[in-house]
Amino acid sequence: MPEKSSRATPVRHQQLFSYPPDTTHAGLLADLWNRIRTAAWEGGEREDVRAHLADMLHPWAHRPIETRPHYPSFVSADGFPAELSVSWRKGVTEVRILFEPVGAGADARAAQNAGRAMVRALATRTGVSIGGYEAVEDLFTVDDPPAYRSGVWLSLACGPDTPPHFKVYLNPYVNGAGREWDTVGRAMERLGLAPAWAPVAHDRDGLAATGTHLDYVALDLATGAQARAKIYFRHRGTGLDGIHRLGAFARSYDPDRAAHAAADLYTGPIANEPMTGLAFRAGRDGADEANIYFRLPGTVDTDATASERIVALMHREGAPTDVYRRIAAAVAPAPLHTTVGLHELVSYRTRDAGPADIGVYFRLPVHAPGADAVPRPGHGWPRVPA
Repeated sequence: MPEKSSRATPVRHQQLFSYPPDTTHAGLLADLWNRIRTAAWEGGEREDVRAHLADMLHPWAHRPIETRPHYPSFVSADGFPAELSVSWRKGVTEVRILFEPVGAGADARAAQNAGRAMVRALATRTGVSIGGYEAVEDLFTVDDPPAYRSGVWLSLACGPDTPPHFKVYLNPYVNGAGREWDTVGRAMERLGLAPAWAPVAHDRDGLAATGTHLDYVALDLATGAQARAKIYFRHRGTGLDGIHRLGAFARSYDPDRAAHAAADLYTGPIANEPMTGLAFRAGRDGADEANIYFRLPGTVDTDATASERIVALMHREGAPTDVYRRIAAAVAPAPLHTTVGLHELVSYRTRDAGPADIGVYFRLPVHAPGADAVPRPGHGWPRVPA
């Protein structure tokens, strides 16, 4: 269970969460999940959601948290294999967990195999379909996967009155740098999304000129018109040029509103590698949506500053700032003015009309870095090598 910290000086790579020595990964995550969902829905939740969460965390997370991670996951900068987030769409709060199943062995192949097994374990659940994943699995899994990059990750998300839904995340670099565009192109063809993907693929060089590069792929484990393939890009250029160029491929992207969102969250140049996820659905002739992921590390001095900027953005869009404040207070291991690094990402997605969808991603710095530790090139921060 997280304990209050007495630290007064915020440090980016500090160990924010402390816990008794026998605490398991599942114990910590279940505690934080309960704190967030209670704050989000004032205690309301479908009873089967917690059962889903417990099943997904078993057995990989039921061993005690190590001083140094058993297998340093690409999910977070300190190697902890999970993050929690919340999002708001039309005022409804959704709670989510993203994680990398960690195998018995401390290597990339064991993690990859654990992820593959977890996807198949989900196939028996009502409303889950892994057909799209099975169609492309061989493109994203190899006998000797690269260490410390995304392998096969899973996420669970739910609202207060909706059944849980699941996604799988895959690494297009698994076959080596330089082959990622071919890997994604072949996957989109198998998924029946090649015509919608083609305009983006044709602009590969133009996107690269703005510092925009493929990052990873996500698939909804569902059927129906709303099921998505989501292709994520990382922007290594400075400013909004790459974001605007990529967002222009999406039907509902609004560059003016995106610029206003950036102004709420940043006070200087955008140089900390934000991401954009383009969502593709069957039967469409292009991308439906562009979800921007603005990073906060490197731009704020404390989590209190991050919170103030998030509230300003949410207020602009009419999102429930009171709910966000409750959640931040529930998950924070110490007063926000004494920490930095808890708030990692803010997502922003415009639709045809109405307020934007907003998400806040919480990182869980659990492992204290050693004296000679170099900050890991995690999913969130800092730079990820190609």
